[in-house]
Amino acid sequence: MSSQPKTLTVSILGKEYPIGCPEGEEKQLAAAARYLDEKTRSIRMSSRSVGMDRVLMLAALNIAHELLQTKSEQPAAKQG
Repeated sequence: MSSQPKTLTVSILGKEYPIGCPEGEEKQLAAAARYLDEKTRSIRMSSRSVGMDRVLMLAALNIAHELLQTKSEQPAAKQG
């Protein structure tokens, strides 16, 4: 039997968002939200005239870049 997702409220740039979260993954989701909040705040501080959509897009692009860098730095032996 699978359990119903819980709703966790996260804050990004001072705005709250209710997010569905599988039971037991609340800490990971909260950590991801804090990381996204830090990234968005950093981008927003570096350019005050940037709109919210652009700030979120730039943060997502930066995080995707970090992920791809991390994946490419893994030893080749792990892939095969």
